[in-house]
Amino acid sequence: MVFKKFADRIISAGATAANALRPTEQQHANEIRQLESMGFAPERARHALNATGGDVDRAAELLLLGDVDEVVGDLPPSSRGAPRGGGGMTHVEAHNDEQMRRAMEESLMAEESRRMREAEAASLRRPEVVDLTGGGRSKSVAAKKREGVSPPSARKDPTAAVADVRDRKKAPTARQRDDPGRFGKSGTAAKISLEQTHPSVKIPERLSNKSKEEQILRCADRLKSHVMAVDTLHRALTSVRNSPGEPKYLVIDRANANYAKFVRDKPGAEDMLLAMNYRHDRARDELRLERHLVDDALLYLGITALERIRTSEEYAEGKRSRAFHAEMRRVAGGNGSAMLRIGMTEGETLIRTAFMGKVPKEPLGGGGTRIDVFLGDESERIDGGRVNRRFDGDDTLEDVLNWLGGCYGNELLEKIRGDSRVWCLCDLNNYPILPFDVEKHGGKTLQYLGLFPSGKLGVRLSDDAWRDRRGGEFDISGSARGLGAASHVD
Repeated sequence: MVFKKFADRIISAGATAANALRPTEQQHANEIRQLESMGFAPERARHALNATGGDVDRAAELLLLGDVDEVVGDLPPSSRGAPRGGGGMTHVEAHNDEQMRRAMEESLMAEESRRMREAEAASLRRPEVVDLTGGGRSKSVAAKKREGVSPPSARKDPTAAVADVRDRKKAPTARQRDDPGRFGKSGTAAKISLEQTHPSVKIPERLSNKSKEEQILRCADRLKSHVMAVDTLHRALTSVRNSPGEPKYLVIDRANANYAKFVRDKPGAEDMLLAMNYRHDRARDELRLERHLVDDALLYLGITALERIRTSEEYAEGKRSRAFHAEMRRVAGGNGSAMLRIGMTEGETLIRTAFMGKVPKEPLGGGGTRIDVFLGDESERIDGGRVNRRFDGDDTLEDVLNWLGGCYGNELLEKIRGDSRVWCLCDLNNYPILPFDVEKHGGKTLQYLGLFPSGKLGVRLSDDAWRDRRGGEFDISGSARGLGAASHVD
């Protein structure tokens, strides 16, 4: 009876072990379906399961490595899918198991070698410190390595060693801690300023960092020569002071044609408004002064500064220039083409015809020199204020004046010639721009005066010295490229 029970237990244990070693066909079917869901063929999945003893993970790894076809292909057909032999494993399973074991061992050895190299590199970066106190930590790291004791850094996890290296790089050095003025309190490198590299150089303070009063005075001083900007700002600020509650005086449209032409791009104009608490509304492209930001003191200061500018010599010169260009526009409106459109009087026709009769014939085929004449400054863009014609190199300055008389009438020549000399004819290709004495140089050729092979002349407002004939030292007889270059009339 006892022997029978013992035999039953042995048989039961053997059956349990056999069931554990040999998965049922149902289990194989489930595992094959798992591998099929991963994208592997059923036949290859079955071979992989036979090779790995039914382990799905190892079978998937073996299929990814591609060793199943190689192993199964090298074996004879009788051994493919053969029943398990002794020990519950076929030859294919034993071969694949050996290959898997070797691959895992090589991977572990490579990982261990990598960790050792990282740990050794981290330990070499750390300075060797010798304890001179005679305590228990008197041995250096090098001595411990000679004795076969790995340093603490080598026993650390490689990721921790890398983190230590990064922390040491971020930590301030002794030089950085000793020089906080250069590297900052935290020890991190700060941007080197010009004051540190060039202490003797004095950098001007930004205008925005100055007081409101100084900003307004500086901006007003920059507007001296811009007459229309000064007058427009004075009128706008005076309107705000007189009617601070009127909304139309508190908003300036930057797209307004007059504002864009005379104020917007002038140096210091908008900076002055911003210093007086105007705010730039970029969405609407407006300068807006809120009612609660209206400051009577700033308005008084701005208006006073603009009134002081109105008494300056630069402002007076700007006024004269503006009046001169108004005259130039009137003269340009009476040029030959315009007079033909509106109808020229008989007397004016005779005068201009007489002038044109004295002008030599224009060279044909684009020969000779091209003479361009501008009334006033080019930046004014006066309509009808530019004419051009071709002359021969041996034509004289008097021929050019007669041509201008035929284009614009006798008024232009009267103010250039004679005793008035209110206006002057200048060589714009010469620097600095100096006037021609047309009485002295009228008979000289264009080639001598440097107006060949091209010339650029302009009618400008005469200064007091030239008008009073005190400008002999400025008299020129030719530009730098003419035959009379660098020669002055005695």
